[in-house]
Amino acid sequence: MFRRMYVTVALLLIVSTAMLLVLLGMAVYRQLRLDLVRDGEEAMQEVVPFVRTAVQAENLFDGTGIPIRDSRGDSIYYYAPAVTPIAHSPHSPVPLSQIRGMGSLNHFETFTYDGEPYRLYTFLAAPGTSNKSIIYMYTLITEEESMLDHTLRVMWMLGSSGFILAVVGNLLLARRLVQPTYRAWTAYSESVMELSHELQTPLATVSAMLASRGVDDDTATDVRRELDRASQIVSDMLYLSRLRTGFSDRATEPVAVSDITEEVAQRFEHMAESSGLYLQGQADDGLFVETTAGEWERLVSTLFKNVIDHAARPSTAKWSLTSDTKRVRLLVENESNRDGSLVRHRPVERGIGLQIVQRLAQRMRGRTRIEQDGSRFRVEVSVPMLKIPW
Repeated sequence: MFRRMYVTVALLLIVSTAMLLVLLGMAVYRQLRLDLVRDGEEAMQEVVPFVRTAVQAENLFDGTGIPIRDSRGDSIYYYAPAVTPIAHSPHSPVPLSQIRGMGSLNHFETFTYDGEPYRLYTFLAAPGTSNKSIIYMYTLITEEESMLDHTLRVMWMLGSSGFILAVVGNLLLARRLVQPTYRAWTAYSESVMELSHELQTPLATVSAMLASRGVDDDTATDVRRELDRASQIVSDMLYLSRLRTGFSDRATEPVAVSDITEEVAQRFEHMAESSGLYLQGQADDGLFVETTAGEWERLVSTLFKNVIDHAARPSTAKWSLTSDTKRVRLLVENESNRDGSLVRHRPVERGIGLQIVQRLAQRMRGRTRIEQDGSRFRVEVSVPMLKIPW
């Protein structure tokens, strides 16, 4: 139980740390990219008037335009297809056919040519006039992309190192968080065991006193019956305490629950008949459950004992062990020994025996349903059915 708790807490801490690192890294990288792109776009927009002037120069000839650089020192290239001959910057690295018709007017766009990234900006040569000549202006952004790639690699390296350190720290933190709960549960379990052992001593002493002193047989029988009941309650408390720890010292296996249930029912039928109670029922053949034979026998025995202890006399208690395609269902129903008018609106009792049944069902990955309708008391245990290939 505590191992699962430790693993769960550690995983929650590790996953939350990983998500925090990833989200923080994504936010930083996105903001850095936005800042670099915005700076590059602003630098290009600043040279738009210079490009217009260069294109409209009277002595402009094909390829003899003025070299232009932006405020960051990057070379600005341009094309003015409507000018005859075509006006373009000297040593344009991208042919006009590659960028003609690309992009929207007064908008930025990135493209790749010959393995190199470029940023493109398209605008009119003479805004506000009937001249609709378009100018394509672009610049190489290799340095910008290299900076982003290098930043991303550094962030991954630092983030991975930080994540490894965070995993170690989270494991230690999870251990410290679980330790108080473990110590409290250990103290509780030890207290229950010590209390149970201490209770056994006075019970044994009282039993010995009855044998050594002159107590009439009827009184001695009644007292011994109550002492046996108290001793059984102490044993059930110890067993329930072990179940609550989630500890299992035996490996599970396919168990033929039909045979075990019928054997236990036959044993309890004789006990019930001696007290005026009739126990009737049947089990479907060939039902298997992934558990241990001892735990299934304890579950069925506890249910039948609960019936014998609390059923009305005389009455008939019914049980059945059935299945559908996926689950095995054990149903036990009896008439309560209380007046139905008194218990109709009371909550259903859940003593130590029924708590043991619920815990055992949970260990088998099943569930327990307890109902009370008037004087009828009903307990249904449903667990996954195991299909055995023959």
